[in-house]
This record gives sequence, C-alpha cells and structure tokens, in this order.
Amino acid sequence: MLPVTIALAALVFSMVSAPAAQADQTSLSSCTLRQAGSEFEGPCGALLAVFDHLPAVTLQRVKKITTGRWRDDVIPLSVWAGSMADDDQANDPIELELYQGAWGILRTEAGWFPVTNFRALPGKLMFDLYAFYQISPSTLDRRIVQRAAALLSNAATWNRADNRECPKNAVTLSIYCAMEKATIQVAGGFQHRRPALQLVRGIIDERSAGRDYQHRLMDYNNDPRTQLSDIQSLFKEALLRMGDVQWLKTHGFARPIGGGFQPG
Repeated sequence: MLPVTIALAALVFSMVSAPAAQADQTSLSSCTLRQAGSEFEGPCGALLAVFDHLPAVTLQRVKKITTGRWRDDVIPLSVWAGSMADDDQANDPIELELYQGAWGILRTEAGWFPVTNFRALPGKLMFDLYAFYQISPSTLDRRIVQRAAALLSNAATWNRADNRECPKNAVTLSIYCAMEKATIQVAGGFQHRRPALQLVRGIIDERSAGRDYQHRLMDYNNDPRTQLSDIQSLFKEALLRMGDVQWLKTHGFARPIGGGFQPG
C-alpha cells in the first residue's frame, strides 16, 4: 500500500487535471467522525478511497489555523486540526476551517478541499466533502505569486539546484522556496498544497507534458531547459489564470458562493 502522502498526492494529480464535469454530486463524500475523548475519529469517503484500508481521520477543536490565512476578508468561526494516518505511515496533518453558513475548507497534504453542511452533533461531527475539487486561489494567493515573482526577479537570486529545503537565510531561492517564503510573508504561515502553489503546479503540468517530473516545482526549476524567462513567465501566467474562470473550472478548482461552492 502506498504511504498516505504519496497516495493522496497521486489522487490529486488526476483530480486537478480532470474535467469539471466529473465533479458533480457523485463527488460528494459524507464524512462522519465519532467522538473519542476530546477528539473525533472516522473515515471520509471518496477522498481516501485510494487505500486498501481507510486511514483514520482525527480532528479536535483548536484556537487558530497554523498554516497561513486563506483570505484577509473573512475569519473562521471555528477551526479544527488533526491528522490522517494508516498502519504504514506517520500522521499527516490536516486543518479544517469553518465559516458562516456551515461551509469551510479541509487542508490536507493532498490539497485544500471544499466542505459543506458541517454539523457538530452530540458525540459526532458530520460534513460533506467535495473530493474532486480544490479551492480556487484567493486575492491573498495572487499577492503570494506577485511576491514570489519579485523574489525571483533576477538570476542572482535563483537557486537552480532545488532540494525543497528552504533555509530562512538563504541568499538564493528556487521556485518552491520562493513560493514558501512569499506565502509566509503574505499569509503568515505555509502549507505546500495552498491554492497558489497548486495552480502553479497545474501550469507546470501543461508546460512539461511528457517529462515525467516527480516533484513538479523542483523538477521544473532544476530542468536544464528552464530559463529565468520561463520562471518569470510562469508567475505571469499564474496571475492570468487566477482570473480565468474557465481554466480554473477545467482544472478542478471551485470557489465558495452562497454557502456552497461553484466551479471556477
């Protein structure tokens, strides 16, 4: 069986590139987590269906999100944090933020997924999860990409040998580390499946067809064919795609609207 992070990531790669028509009502997973002491535990349907044995999902109420603000104009009504794990893999962290109208976002190591119809009932938590959509970039994600572009504006700041390790005082940055640094500066925390990074990965997928990258941000950065002009155009294209509803819809993104979610 694949480790949790790898298997979930493989599932997301196919989801993000899938036509939006696949994400209809059949993509809804009904999640029920039952109370066990101060925590709630249980499976979460289609998102975890890639496993031979469903990993355990655990959540408990916490004070705040630790992996950076999603938006500046809304504040979660409640926040939950926990993990997904199975017998062969250490816990992968997750966070669930909830907003007025019983909708929210589940942040996982595979992506940020829309949540609706959240209910905290005696002895259990219940919610619906759109397993085949990811959250569309926000205005904060736009600022992250703009900041990353500024950090990699000239050859002297570009690290061409990325290993996805990002020392705080590094003089040069890769695409991945520029995105990480920009996210921390703009949003106050980092999670590598944030919508801004997922959108950039989607563009790299289109640019690198047939190249068999294992880690798209790192491999595109380190590819001898990649030039600084390619990185600059990557960020420019990302900013354009954030406003392209049809592209976002085709690539499996969704935005909140009226207590639910709409493709694009």
